[in-house]
Amino acid sequence: MQKAQRIIKTYRRNRMIVCTICALVTLASTLSVRFISQRNLNQQRVVQFANHAVEELDKVLLPLQAGSEVLLPLIGLPCSVAHLPLRKQAAKLQTVRSIGLVQDGTLYCSSIFGYRNVPVVDILAELPAPQPLLRLTIDRALIKGSPVLIQWTPAAGSSNAGVMEMINIDLLTAMLLEPQLPQISSASLTVDKRHLLYGNGW
Repeated sequence: MQKAQRIIKTYRRNRMIVCTICALVTLASTLSVRFISQRNLNQQRVVQFANHAVEELDKVLLPLQAGSEVLLPLIGLPCSVAHLPLRKQAAKLQTVRSIGLVQDGTLYCSSIFGYRNVPVVDILAELPAPQPLLRLTIDRALIKGSPVLIQWTPAAGSSNAGVMEMINIDLLTAMLLEPQLPQISSASLTVDKRHLLYGNGW
């Protein structure tokens, strides 16, 4: 009788161990599959966000480039004549904070302030430049301390004259996050060794 009870106890214990092992294996398998599935989904979302960001940046920068070609003939005209076309162009391009005309290394006309007399090197050390530039920097005139993206388009045959466009990064960021907020905790926009981190500043 005692032997039979011992056998039954051993059987129950072994059955409990086997059931526990099966449950743990099932749980581990389920968690592994769930983890891999979620990781793949997250990678897919990151790729989608990156593609969306590139598309939105293209939508912003391509019209700016075309607009710069329209504005280049204004260089050399008095600011009283060039100011209205600058304002109209800035109004058309919603992501642009301001547009400036540069001649002889001096910003002499701004879509916001009108006549100016500011060495462009004080705004960005790399300007004026003989080639087109795109740089991240900090606004020191309008909304002081806020990040801006500067696009420089030089005049043909001159390294000291060109069109300078300041792009509103905050508005650009909002466009990148449309139509819905992505499940991305942080993203970085890098332009020539300078980085802008979403929500974290420079």
